[in-house]
Amino acid sequence: MPARLRDWSRSLSQRGAVPGGTLTIVIAGLVGLAAGVGAAVFGWLIEVITDSTYGLAAERLALEPHWGWCVAVAACPPIGLLVVAWGTRTFAPEAQGHGVPEVITAVARHDGVIRPRIALVKILASGLTIGTGGSVGREGPIVQIGAALGSGAGQLLRLSAKNIKVLVAAGAAAGISATFNAPLAGVIFASEIIIGTFAVESLTPIVLASVLADVVQQHIGEHRLNPAFQDLEYQFAGAYVQLPSYLLLGLVAGLAAAGFIKVLYGLEGATQRWLPDWRGRALVLGAIVGLVGAVYPAAPPFRSAAEAASEHASLPPVMGVGYEVVEHSLHLRVDVDETGPDADSPSASFPFFQDFFRTAPDKAVVVPRERLLTELAWLAPLVLLKPLLTSLTLAGGGSGGVFAPSLFLGATLGGSFGLLLNLVAPGLSHSPGVYAIVGMAAVVAGTTQGVLSAILIVYEMTDQYEIILPIMAATGVASVVARVIDPESIYYKKLSRRGEHIARGHDLHNLDHVMVRDVMIRRFPTLKPEDNAAEIIRIAREHPQIESLPVMGADGKLVGIIRAEDLHRVLDSDMSPELINAEDIALRSPISVHPAENLIEAMRDFGARDVETLPVEVGVGESRRLVGLLLRSDVMHRYRQEMLTGR
Repeated sequence: MPARLRDWSRSLSQRGAVPGGTLTIVIAGLVGLAAGVGAAVFGWLIEVITDSTYGLAAERLALEPHWGWCVAVAACPPIGLLVVAWGTRTFAPEAQGHGVPEVITAVARHDGVIRPRIALVKILASGLTIGTGGSVGREGPIVQIGAALGSGAGQLLRLSAKNIKVLVAAGAAAGISATFNAPLAGVIFASEIIIGTFAVESLTPIVLASVLADVVQQHIGEHRLNPAFQDLEYQFAGAYVQLPSYLLLGLVAGLAAAGFIKVLYGLEGATQRWLPDWRGRALVLGAIVGLVGAVYPAAPPFRSAAEAASEHASLPPVMGVGYEVVEHSLHLRVDVDETGPDADSPSASFPFFQDFFRTAPDKAVVVPRERLLTELAWLAPLVLLKPLLTSLTLAGGGSGGVFAPSLFLGATLGGSFGLLLNLVAPGLSHSPGVYAIVGMAAVVAGTTQGVLSAILIVYEMTDQYEIILPIMAATGVASVVARVIDPESIYYKKLSRRGEHIARGHDLHNLDHVMVRDVMIRRFPTLKPEDNAAEIIRIAREHPQIESLPVMGADGKLVGIIRAEDLHRVLDSDMSPELINAEDIALRSPISVHPAENLIEAMRDFGARDVETLPVEVGVGESRRLVGLLLRSDVMHRYRQEMLTGR
């Protein structure tokens, strides 16, 4: 059945019945549906494993404190890491780690090709890592799972490399959309982080996949029609006296994000030197994660009725994804008058620019002012512990994402910042829950260096457009601070440590001053329309550096170009090479460029027809003539030169 489907799609695309772009859009929709189902299955798998392992032990420990249950909680992560490390090393090494860098590499270096087995191995490996208490997130796995589905579909139907890359990005967008109920953030994440461009031709498949994945999520997913974090009602009405605190939080968040990246990869390198055997590394590092999770207090000093009744109330805060702690931080508020700032606070002098907050009473975590230090003492250590345990989990061979730990770090950092500010300068501060929301976006922007993605995903997860101004201000500051400390994001750092340096679409401004005439080749072979396949092969072998050969008519006009895939298709057929002429297999009316165009415009034309060679023509209409060929390889070589000398 797959072979028949592949042959059918190829015949349609070759005859022009279904253009490659249209077929890509249709497949992207199917990938979105599959990714939505995959996200729901992935969430269910994590919950089942959690309830059967450390979640069950933690619940018993909370009801009946005993050293045996404490040991059971601590034993789950090392066992889980050992099994996961063995499974990924055996079946799919790409499934180890946080996943997104592997997707970026597949798009940038391997024409979007991802082995289909990655989807299954990643679901099982990440589900087991998180379900047994590994301190990682689930967004990285579902991004890689969705990307693998998109890549597998494109490979099955033998689409072009360009279209496979788009399907990979569509699958990644669908994964983010279905995981967080954030379809717009999924589109921006895939464009900004995965493929590094907002090109119009790639947006339609990505948008469709993201929308359909979220539709599936709304029916069978975890969040349904609600945002990931509910019952938040905060507002910022432009209080001048409080805006500096958000800028300061952005500065602190940028430092925390850069520190997280350094700890993550520093521990990875150190533990590989100290514990070279992967089995011992998984057991030792997993045991540390489990021990910290077992001894750290599960319950904060102040919990709302909704928190106390939650089925996950007894889960260790530093194990698993940790959304319970994030939820707690977002609902923190100090026990003061809810109608506005204190009468004697500085902001009271600006009645038109006072900001105020309201929190839904059923989930509000109200902290009496005299006990702020107690809450701060529970929350602040998590700012350090979460990045540490996430780093240990991944260094031990675990499989999981770093996006959710970034959200956790931002929420606990922002909540602690808000509690501290309410202690030292209550008149200049807002509710701690507001700082937790802003901190999430700021830390994510600092770690991923995707400012738009950070803003939109936090907005969609909290449904808090009313505080978008503080979010934007803090994310901008955090991104700049983190980039100054380390120009590489948490994803690109992993690639550079492997010796892979990938430049993305937003770096193409280096080519705006280089013209086609500066790079094109002026001496090139040509074919006559009557040349047969044997003659074409001979000329192609004599000029292997030229991927596409021009076919020239008797009047000296360009008839078309013959691409390598066109020639391979002929050779794979049953027809005799002597019976096939250049005119029969040439790509008619190819896009051509002018010598005065710059290379950014030329790169656009390369992508429009997915060719390796562009004709360079001058003149209009009947006076057009071929003056050169522009090779994609030459353009990329010039681009690398510009990147090295232009910075």
